[in-house]
Amino acid sequence: MFTQSIPECYSCKQPITDICLTAFGLQWHPHHIGCNVCGKDFSDGSRCEEGPDGFAYCSKDLLDKFAPKCQKCKQPIIGQTTNAAGKTYHPEHFQCETCNMVLTGNFYHTDDGTPFCEKHYYEKIGFLCKHCDKPIISGKCITVGTTRFHPEHFFCQFCKSNLSGVGYKKQGDKCYCTECFLKLYG
Repeated sequence: MFTQSIPECYSCKQPITDICLTAFGLQWHPHHIGCNVCGKDFSDGSRCEEGPDGFAYCSKDLLDKFAPKCQKCKQPIIGQTTNAAGKTYHPEHFQCETCNMVLTGNFYHTDDGTPFCEKHYYEKIGFLCKHCDKPIISGKCITVGTTRFHPEHFFCQFCKSNLSGVGYKKQGDKCYCTECFLKLYG
């Protein structure tokens, strides 16, 4: 003859004759086990999750407490993550701080870990050529005030002759060869 035993609630030690919740290898009345954060019981049929710390959690609180948070949107990340410069992101939120282009592969970051595309990184640190809008990565650089140029892109604003290695005059934020400066501003 086959006899089926009635499970006993781990919390109250009474028989479970209705809905039985199994969690942590034990049987419970759903109203005798609750989320470790919000205290909500599981009598409504919601899922009881075991956290890495061994406590019970509702699904929302499990994510809020243990899932990595996206640096950009501050929401929990479920699934694929992008980790860069000590920070975690949803892949679609790992973007250049300036233009919001999604960054894949190479990226650049400032000392505080803020991500940038190549162009905006060099713009941020002041190494973007004013003429061609490209980074000045190596070689010589001409600096006029806070503006920088590749030597081959440092021109007279009037006649367009190259000013690299020759004397020039400045009017406002524009540079001129001596001859054009005298013609224009005498």
